Amino acid sequence: MKKVFLIMSALFSASSFAEQCDINPQVLKATYTIINKAPQTLKNNKANSQTLILWRNEQQVAHQSQVITELWQYTSNNQIRPIRYFNAQQRGIEYQPSEVQGVQNWSAKVQLVDNHLIKKMTLVSTEGEGCNEIKNYSLEENNSQYNLAFFTHSKLVKTFSISNLANKASTSLSLDAVQNDTPAIKAQFAKWDNFQTTDYADIGDNESDPFLAKMINLGFIEHGATGFYNPQGEAIQGGHHHWVVF
Repeated sequence: MKKVFLIMSALFSASSFAEQCDINPQVLKATYTIINKAPQTLKNNKANSQTLILWRNEQQVAHQSQVITELWQYTSNNQIRPIRYFNAQQRGIEYQPSEVQGVQNWSAKVQLVDNHLIKKMTLVSTEGEGCNEIKNYSLEENNSQYNLAFFTHSKLVKTFSISNLANKASTSLSLDAVQNDTPAIKAQFAKWDNFQTTDYADIGDNESDPFLAKMINLGFIEHGATGFYNPQGEAIQGGHHHWVVF
């Protein structure tokens, strides 16, 4: 079932991260807070939050949440190869580009918002200048309202919100901090690369593996799956998440 969202304002301090001119857009770590609020029609419509970390390392991008990390590699033949890592178990599942639907959208991986969506939005205002320029966009479509503040130099989302104009459900994304420690960032990608991995095509031959059996039971391993999960292992569903492929 589709989830739709209400705009939620996100406070942001420019002093919480380095000047944009000091940021290498190709190699960085950006920490975000995602706030989800259920529709007002539900008795328990309290907001819940989670942390998302965006990692960039040249032709590699990773989205790290509490349970799993989704990593994508842009290959020499212009395809995107996804790998799903399980943080606590230090295990991973390798997919071929053809095994994951929608995976070829690189902009959604590297900057969290699809370029196709940005092109549809209306530029409302521009603030700052040079490396610190921020463009503010808005779009109303299919009873949903989208608001985006976007750093043009680093191609980073400052804030992004999606609202359902009818039931007041919402999701917002806000940037908390940016780090440009290149050795530490490359070390993190090297750490993921050292995790034990299994090809998705070989899972059927390894179902006796307790880890794989558990992940299959929880629904973490399935054809065409890429997305985020809460600490209970439940998939966080959504039909209009333009910064993440679910």
